[in-house]
Amino acid sequence: MKYNLSYVLGALLAVPISFIAFLFSVFQLDLHYLIDMGVFVGSYIFSFMPIQWFSSRKILKEMGLTRREYHFIKKQLNEAQPKLKRLYKNYMRVRSYNEFKNLNEVAKLARTIYNTVKQSPEKFYTVESFFYSHLDNTVNLIDNYTMLQRMPNKSKEEKAKLKQTKLTIDENKRTLVADLKQLNESSYHQLDIEMELADMAKDRNNYRKAIPEVTKEKVNLTKKEQKYEYEMERNND
Repeated sequence: MKYNLSYVLGALLAVPISFIAFLFSVFQLDLHYLIDMGVFVGSYIFSFMPIQWFSSRKILKEMGLTRREYHFIKKQLNEAQPKLKRLYKNYMRVRSYNEFKNLNEVAKLARTIYNTVKQSPEKFYTVESFFYSHLDNTVNLIDNYTMLQRMPNKSKEEKAKLKQTKLTIDENKRTLVADLKQLNESSYHQLDIEMELADMAKDRNNYRKAIPEVTKEKVNLTKKEQKYEYEMERNND
């Protein structure tokens, strides 16, 4: 996450500050060694905290999130992580290639949505239903389906329920596809804008290249007219 850069920046700046304070305490104040270490730790904390806070505030402002919203989104991501792990565990339960392929597609969709929101937390509210219900429903269905599918001596009613569950899983997969499409909608819109700007720049460059040719033709035409007028004057003389 971009937010983690604030911790890196805080540490990179706090270490030299605290080290300088430590050297000053050792060579100038001539205090006890434990006090010198306390100066080092204290100066690190008191320099790290404001640097991290101001840098994270700038990053959150760029993302359009408040600090409370960011921590809420981070909590939702932490709760979704074990659900994804449960989804991966079902790879060992599937009994056919088609089931493995279907499970892999669902897992790939869920992982892509999760990673996209993790990298860009401001997109969370675009697919918040994924974290509230869609992921839970999909994981629970696949857990039950893969467990019951391995049970022997299933009755017709049980086989019919499993078949219906499989259809429901397919519907959930289409829901995840819609979530991912909605998540990327703003990115595609931005891509369209960039392509339009690129086309405008290309047309402007082509227009600029065409200007010298037109000017050249006008100059040549003027010279021909002047030459013609000069010859006419000589003939009249």
